[in-house]
Amino acid sequence: MSVPGVVIASSIQGSHVVEAHGFRSSLDLPTPLLMQADTSFDLASLTKIIATTSSLMELVSQKVIDIDNKVSQFLPGWHTNEKREITLRDLLSHRSGLAEWWPLYIAASNIDHAHEIIATTPLKYETGQGRHYSDLGFITLGKVITSITSQSLENSVTELSLSKVTLMSTQFASPKDINNVASTSRGDRIEKTMIETQTPYSVIERVEEFKGWRTQILSGEVNDGNAFHLFEGVSSHAGLFSTAQDLLLFGDSLLQRPELASFIEDGIDPDFHLGFRSWVDTCGLCTTRFYGHTGFTGVVFVFSPLHSSVLVVLTNRLHVDSEPLPTETIFAPYLRSFHSQLH
Repeated sequence: MSVPGVVIASSIQGSHVVEAHGFRSSLDLPTPLLMQADTSFDLASLTKIIATTSSLMELVSQKVIDIDNKVSQFLPGWHTNEKREITLRDLLSHRSGLAEWWPLYIAASNIDHAHEIIATTPLKYETGQGRHYSDLGFITLGKVITSITSQSLENSVTELSLSKVTLMSTQFASPKDINNVASTSRGDRIEKTMIETQTPYSVIERVEEFKGWRTQILSGEVNDGNAFHLFEGVSSHAGLFSTAQDLLLFGDSLLQRPELASFIEDGIDPDFHLGFRSWVDTCGLCTTRFYGHTGFTGVVFVFSPLHSSVLVVLTNRLHVDSEPLPTETIFAPYLRSFHSQLH
């Protein structure tokens, strides 16, 4: 097996199948723990669509916002010359010009300071001149949501997104069942290495400036550094835990939402949309575009409006001491196999 463990789940015309293989935790254990169909996973960037994009879809549906509203309409700190015209659409499509990533837990003294840094730091790229996948953009979208609702992000997401479906195992910061969760990496070693090597992003922060580096196997703790160290597990870019079954239920519900069409319509970037990305797969005479998202921990959620279907692939690819396999490499054969079942 290419990863320690995997849960594969599908919904085809509302019919659900969930399978588990391998181990949910094995490093430093005398006996590995088996993966189970109801094992919880750190969703990483799947949080972006399940929490943030979905909440924005609901606000659009309620006509509270328009996707072309300017961010500065909601966040006064964005009234600078270069950021004043940036829209929610720019953030959702990752074309705002914000930097891709920043260890805000080192740079900022608290959450408000982190948002101030994002608002006042010069753009890394010219707005609209290219797609640069940005955690900072989605952190900002979370701030927009809370400025509209005047509630905490957790309460806002629960009201606008999670409560729309009966999800029994989805929550921020920790899994519902701490005894049945897929472990991820050995502490913060991946982000620490990113800062040490300045790869793939150059930042001015140094590892010596931060004293909170985790070294234990992460099991039931949010893997993402900003989400864990700064936002205490509740962020609009990462932080949710969930199970395959909950994700299938979310996907079934998402396919019924009329506002989904405008969020997945074709745009400037052929494989990227408003909060969603997409993959095109051809199987026999059928060419289908699947929409969804990936998460750094090795998780993927996709759906096909054409086939009224959902595919969830949840792995613990980071639970290794060697170089982890890319999520895309892991996911590709599962997508092909799933597509073959749809016609």
